[in-house]
Amino acid sequence: MTRRVLPVLLLVALLAGCGTSLPVSPATVVRAAIVATAAAGPSRVTVEGRTAVAGQEIPLQGSGVVDPRAQAADLTLQVPSLGAVRVVFAGGRLDAQLPPAASGLIGLVAGGKPWVSVDVDRLARSSYGAPLGALGVGTSQNPARQLAWLDAIRDDVREVGPEQVAGRDATHYAGVVDLDRVPGAQDPSTKPAVDLLKSQLRSSTLPVDLWVADGRLIKVAQTVTVPAQGTGAPSTTTTGLTFTEVGGAPEVVPPPADQVADLSGLLPAG
Repeated sequence: MTRRVLPVLLLVALLAGCGTSLPVSPATVVRAAIVATAAAGPSRVTVEGRTAVAGQEIPLQGSGVVDPRAQAADLTLQVPSLGAVRVVFAGGRLDAQLPPAASGLIGLVAGGKPWVSVDVDRLARSSYGAPLGALGVGTSQNPARQLAWLDAIRDDVREVGPEQVAGRDATHYAGVVDLDRVPGAQDPSTKPAVDLLKSQLRSSTLPVDLWVADGRLIKVAQTVTVPAQGTGAPSTTTTGLTFTEVGGAPEVVPPPADQVADLSGLLPAG
């Protein structure tokens, strides 16, 4: 036994002296990048996406600040037929600043206040809580909180290869999020929203693509196909969130309470 063990020990010592290290798995690289990006605090981002339903394609673009650590976001989104819509996620709420195109009926319901607000979890559980943009690129999902779902990425992450992202050299990875293991999956306050997403997707997994540069996550994207519900048509949504500046952005501040009308009570049941 000693004769067999000694050569192995010598080989280990030799490799250690040469500075040789074991290869790091793609899952380890991705998880470390997610942690590093969240720890950096508020970051500037751009968002892009499109939804295809019954032959019609609806684009979505915008930019703003996302703070994964505080689970807060402040985004201005270009929404077709509405124009620029500013949405702020903080403290479990979604605040939206009404654009001129929505100042009619919604403005009357809001009592003339420039902002309307809803509880995010209640919205997710309502009939309006579609899973489009499940990682947050949309007007009903908090991108900061949904990025925390990446903690549940499975070990079978694979490296796709080097790519350019916003002019930066990055490495593209592909993985799958286990929705049964996302933060809040068993929390009574958020479990209904997670269960709704699973039922609408008819799956407990969510494929994602991630790009890492300099040890940080700089882009996350996905394509989700939601099967037809009842007599409706299936929909396919492609979304992307790119970090243009990791850290260094201002903190997310919700609008003054006296400028916001709470519409949570008007949401239909899911």
